[in-house]
Order: sequence, then C-alpha cells, then structure tokens
Amino acid sequence: MVEDRTGTSATGGDVKVLEDKLEAANKAVASVLETLSHDLRTPLNTIIGFADMMDQAILGPVENSQYRSYVEDICREGRSMLDILNDLLDRQRFESMERSDKDFRHMIELAPDLISVCRDGVIHLINPAGANMLGVWPVETLVGRRFEEFVNADCQPLIADGLEPLTERATRLPLTLCRAGGGEVDIELAALDYQSEDESGGAVMLMGRDVTERNRALREVAAREDHIRKIMDTVVEGIITIDQNSIIETINPAAEKIFGYEAGELIGSHVGVLMGDNDRRLHDAHVARYVKTGQSQILGQSREVTGIRKDGAQVPLVLSISGFVAQGRQFFIGAIHDDTERKRAERQLWELATQDPLTKMPNRNVRNERLDAAVAAADTDQGEVTFMFVDLDNFKKINDALGYTAGDEVIREAGSRMEMVIGNCGLVVHLGGDEFSIIVDHPPDGVEMETIAKEVLAAVARPFMVDGKEVFITASIGVSIYPNNSKSVPEILKHADLAVHEAKRRGTGEQCFYTSMLSDKAERRMEIERGLRLALHNGEFHLVYQPKIDLEDRSICGAEALLRWNSPSLGFVPPDEFIPVAEESGLIGEIGRWVLITACETAASWAEFFERPYHIGVNFSAAQFHEPDIVEWVAICLESSGLDPKCLDMELTESMLVDNPDHTIGVLRTLKDLGVSVSMDDFGTGYSSLSYLTRFPLDTLKVDRAFVTNLPEDRDAVAIARAIVSMAQNLDLHIVAEGIETENQSGFLHALGCHVGQGYLFSKPVSDEEFQTLIGGNIVALHACE
Repeated sequence: MVEDRTGTSATGGDVKVLEDKLEAANKAVASVLETLSHDLRTPLNTIIGFADMMDQAILGPVENSQYRSYVEDICREGRSMLDILNDLLDRQRFESMERSDKDFRHMIELAPDLISVCRDGVIHLINPAGANMLGVWPVETLVGRRFEEFVNADCQPLIADGLEPLTERATRLPLTLCRAGGGEVDIELAALDYQSEDESGGAVMLMGRDVTERNRALREVAAREDHIRKIMDTVVEGIITIDQNSIIETINPAAEKIFGYEAGELIGSHVGVLMGDNDRRLHDAHVARYVKTGQSQILGQSREVTGIRKDGAQVPLVLSISGFVAQGRQFFIGAIHDDTERKRAERQLWELATQDPLTKMPNRNVRNERLDAAVAAADTDQGEVTFMFVDLDNFKKINDALGYTAGDEVIREAGSRMEMVIGNCGLVVHLGGDEFSIIVDHPPDGVEMETIAKEVLAAVARPFMVDGKEVFITASIGVSIYPNNSKSVPEILKHADLAVHEAKRRGTGEQCFYTSMLSDKAERRMEIERGLRLALHNGEFHLVYQPKIDLEDRSICGAEALLRWNSPSLGFVPPDEFIPVAEESGLIGEIGRWVLITACETAASWAEFFERPYHIGVNFSAAQFHEPDIVEWVAICLESSGLDPKCLDMELTESMLVDNPDHTIGVLRTLKDLGVSVSMDDFGTGYSSLSYLTRFPLDTLKVDRAFVTNLPEDRDAVAIARAIVSMAQNLDLHIVAEGIETENQSGFLHALGCHVGQGYLFSKPVSDEEFQTLIGGNIVALHACE
C-alpha cells in the first residue's frame, strides 16, 4: 500500500491509476514537444532567417526606418522564442538523465537535432532526426555502423583521433555529413561522456544541429560581400564610403591610388584630408544639412572638385555622392573620377584651337574673336580699331637656302619682335607660314598708326642670327582702320589684304594704308580675270607686230609680236594690265601657246609673199618658260607652221634667266639646238649678275626703253647706254634698242653700235596686213634677214 500526499494510503489499484495517468501525461508532454519540434521550429527558423537577411540587406536595402524597426523586432522576438524552445527541449532532454531508460529514449526520439550514442565510433543509438539527416531509414539500420562513414572526406581529419576527444571541446565542432542518398548536411557537433546503467565501459553521446540553411545564408552573404569587394577593388573609379561624421569607413584601391595613399591608410580618417579648405567647408555644410533636413544639393549630382593628394599636389576630380542607411546609421558613398586626362586633353584642344603650334602665339580663331570684341567696344566707345596684315617678303628663299628648321626659327623670332613693338596696345597673331596680323585696339596716346607700322617693319628688318649666320628679311604691311575705311569685320580683313598686296607690288619693306582706290583696282582685276577665262575661246585676242629696223640702212628686218585684247565688256585692256593677271591666275600658259603658234604661222606666211623670211620675236613669261614641255611645244609650233627656226627669236626677261640659272641654261641650250635665237629683253631693269650673263647662250641684248628715253641729252642715260652697248659688243651679242622716238636717239644709238631699233619713230605696232603693206610698199629699203 502506498501513502499519498494527503497521508492516506493508496491501494495497488490506485497506484496503477496514478502510473497510467503519469504515463499519459508523459505521452502528452512528448506529443507537445514533438509538435513544438516539428511544427514550430521549421517556420520559426524560416522567419528568423528571412528577417536576418532583411536586416543584413542581403535582399537589398530597406530605406524606410519604420520597416527596418519591424524587421529588427521580428528577428529579436523570433530568436527569443527559439531560445525558449531550445531551453525547454534541452531541459527535457538532459536534466532528466536520471529518469528511466524508457523516458530517456522518448526524449531522444522527440529531439529535432541529431542525437546518437556511439561506442568506439560505432553507432549504438540514434534518433529519427539524426537518421533523417543521414538519409537512412529505418533507424535500426544505422545501429552498428561507424559514424565516420557519414563524415565528409574533407572533415575526416577532425575526428581522426576518434569521437572521445570531442567531449573536451568547449565549443561545437563544425562538420559536413554525407547523406546516404546524396547531398550534404552542415552540422555543429557537440559531445558528452555517456555511461549507461546496463552497460559497462564509456560511450559518447553526440548532438548535432543542422546549420545547412544558416551556412548557406552566411555563404551567400559572404559571396555577396566578396563580390562587392571585388567590384570595389577592380573598378577604375574611386569609391569612398563615409559615415555622417565624415569618417572614412571603406575606400577602394582606385581611390587610394588617386590620392597617393597606401592600402588601408585612410580608414578612420576624416574625409577632409582629401579636400582643399573651401571644398572641405562646403562638404561639411552639405552633410550637416542632409543629416538635419534630409535635403541635399549634391546627392545624385556630378560636380567638379579639387582633391589633395598625400604629397600635397592638387588633382581635378569629378565627384558623385549618394546616401544610404545601414543598421540605423547614415552613410554616404562618393564615386570619384580622376579628371586629369580629360583636363589635359581639354587644355590641348584649347591650345590647338587658340594657339599656333609653331610660335605658340594666338592663332586665327583668337584673331577673329578679338577683332569682333574690339569692333563691338569701338562701337560702344566711339573708338577705332587698326588692323595690320603683315607678310614677310621672299621668305621662301630662306627655306630654300637654309632649310625649314632655320625658317621656323626666323618665323618665331619675327613674331616675338612684333609682340615687343605692340606690347599692351594690341594683339599679334600668327596666321601660318610667313603671315601675321596685328590688332591695335588700345593705341598709345598721340602715336600715329603709321609710326607703329614703321616700327614693326624696322624690327623685322634687323638681322636674324641663324646657326651663327646673319639672315635679313623684310616685311610688307597692309593697314585697314575701323570705322574710317572699313565698316565691318569682313571689310577690315578684306581691305587689309588688298593693302598688303599693294605694298608688295610697290616693293619690299613697304606699308600701305587702304583706300577705296585699292578696292576699285581689285574689282577691275576680278573683271579682267573673268574676261580672260573666256577671251581665248571667244577669239578676243589678236596679235600686232612692231617692225624692227636695221639702223644702218633703215630697212625692216623683222618684227616683235605683241598680244592685244579687246574685251566686249571691258573694251581695250592694255597688256601691262591683263598679262600679270593671266600669270597670277595660271592662264598665261594656254594664252602663251596660242601666241607662239599664231606668230609662227604669221611669220611663215610672210615667206610666201617676200623673197626672204623675216625674224619674229615672241615674248615668253616666266611661268611659260618654266613649263616642263616648253622645248617640245616650241618644236611642235615650228614644225606645224613650217617656220624656219632661225627666224624665231625668243625674248626673255633678265629676271627669268637668273631664277634657277643652271636649269635655265640647260633649257636655253636645248632651244638653241632647235635653231632658234634667244634675246634678253628689258636689260638693265632687273637684278641680274653679270657673271650669269656670260654663262647664258644669248644671241641678242635688248636695251630697255627706260635708258633710251632721255638720250642723248641726259649724261647719266648716255653713260648707261654706252656701258650696255660696250658690254654687249665685248660679249659678241646683237644689240636692239627699244622705244626710239626721235632721230637724235636713233642716230646716237647707231653711232654707239646698236644694230637694230624699235619705236614709234619707225612704226607703231600694226596688224599683219599693215606690216606686209609696210614691207611691200617699200617705205624703207627692203632687206631680208641674214
């Protein structure tokens, strides 16, 4: 009989009832624990894991602070519930070790974690949860197998000394188990010494918690962090993360390289060390305003700032800032781009756009901008703007003689000298080649523009030292003034160009101020050029012939063919007006070929009417003479016309002969081989060297009319004429005097030794018919050419 708590005795039946009730209660407890284990733990772990992932921003940032608070509450309460559950199960499991074996086995079977009793590494007991982890069912089939069979090969070294040493570990051992059906399970394993009442010898009780999902989540977090870290490390842009106190939390290698710091050296520093004083103050103000109001003028925008490197050097940057909140803290991310190369390229483009590469002086673009601004200022202030076009004279000769390197040196020095003269009163621009322009928009008080132009010419005329040698050049200047004679920027440029061409026409080292007369001349030239392009096709040209007279007997011995042009729109245009235009426009070649073939055909026709042929003189321009096929063309004209080559006299100016004399001599000798004769026309008006004269294969020397006009009264003219005739006689040259208009001139020249004369005393230039009439009418004694 058993005494109950009230002191009454209980019968055997009562005890049985109590035992049954106790067993039923135990079963109820087991049922509740089973329900808590299987039906509550899994969703609870899911909720905790998901909340933890949200809290760690694995699924992306949660910007709303209220939502973040909910997530933190869920995570905290979930863990609290899980701890209560674990405590309940652990107490039920381990604090009842003194209960019966039956009760103990119930606890093991209800446990959600792996529980196994192993002796010498062999499984003697394992619960259903453990069997489920290992993928083996039913449970009894695991008994007698070694636990290590299910341990991943990589983890085998951790239990190489058996399971017993695990009981001495203060912490759980992470292991990976291999499921029998495939797959792996991550667990955290704990071990306790275990001694059963009915068994002798020691054993080990293993308890393993499945942490596969937790490890997977942690691996995902680690992989995400590693991925982000790799992006941070490899991205070419600098990235810096700072907190709301502007303390640097992270900085990638690109940013460290930009600022010249070692890895990790900037962590914990105030971001202000990377900024100048002004940028630092602006940054602090922006951050403070955003933290206080949530508003910012810099977030999401790119702006240019100046960074300070570790060595103190400044570096141009482009900075973009964004903000985010993590774990209740405000952070800012700065994306930094080193703008040095773009700035350098921008500066180079600016230099290319505004500087001449040779002289580093302002170029044409700057000239245009400055001229526009100067004109606008002059309109406002009722002032003036003087524009000068400066062209170095005959600069090609320096390049040809000394090379382009020397020529470049002279160009740079010439520009520098002009800048010294102009100083602060204007701008000197190198347009390229040998051309400069000068804008004078702040002239010194009382200084005339003509004086400034002369000072520029004088500065350029000083000798240049190139490779130890003195080099001399001159310049020509054309000047236009706004608003005096030019009413707009295009007119300023146009009028200065006209003026410099006029200055060059006058000679070297000249200056010319624009007048309306220059525009009239330019318009006239354009009209002439337009007319010339159609004149040959329309048959507007014709030849006239000025007789050549033998001064001994006054007989006609030949003629000089002269080109004439009667334009339907311009009327009669003098040769000295249209011939230079034809040369400059490139039309002289075609016109010259027409003149040659026409003159040869005309002279050949004279032989049909008269006993002996007469000489025909044809003038050649420099452009025509230096054509590569000049000899071939002369031969074709002679052959096609049937003219005896001895009757063709090619008249060349002395300036043509001395330009590239070696080439000229070769061409002349080839022409002489054809049988034609060569005359030097206008002798004495150029700058030929007498030493060259002895080398040229000449037949005739023509005395220019400039030396005949004042004969015989002018003593200087007489002296020059005597010298020319004497020199020609010594060189055994035939002598022809041009421009004879009086008998005194004719008699004097004949007495000096001139053989032939031309001029109005004998006849003006006449048509072919009139020339034949002169010969046939026996106006003078008829003699054929020898």
